[in-house]
Amino acid sequence: MLGALALTLTDRIRAEVNVSLDAGGETAAALVLLGANPALTVAEIAEALGLTHSGAVRLVDRLCVSGLAERQSGPDARAVHVRLTSAGARQRRRALLRRQAVLDHALQALSPSEEAAFAQMLDKLLRRMLDFPDQGHRFCRLCDEDLCVPHGCPVEERLVELLERQARETGL
Repeated sequence: MLGALALTLTDRIRAEVNVSLDAGGETAAALVLLGANPALTVAEIAEALGLTHSGAVRLVDRLCVSGLAERQSGPDARAVHVRLTSAGARQRRRALLRRQAVLDHALQALSPSEEAAFAQMLDKLLRRMLDFPDQGHRFCRLCDEDLCVPHGCPVEERLVELLERQARETGL
């Protein structure tokens, strides 16, 4: 049942977000990801979205041509960072509103106490699923971090735990 719910929500979120952006593929995820994590490299975008490097380059090219993102040189001349433009930030907001509407519709089936209990269960499940620090961006690629992070994002908190454990184990 959890799998069916996850797939149904994913399908509905993708459909709504893609309609709102008049785009497909990983465009929405890239916009949301870049809005929450300004100045990612193409390699970081590829990793977070599960794309090949060349696929991420093509995605960034499309975002730049559409005026939704721009490339900027980083401190290391070899690394190019990608940032949202103001148009990209507006599109990101539109996508997140459509995403939220799908989630709100699903949660209407729960009473307030059930919703609170469900939130606690989701917190536990998300923490359990994050096994490696480099998975964090992938987990949150369509999250509205303005809603999550100030309230104790389980992925961010688990990421800190993993990084601290990694530092202890490597002696850094």
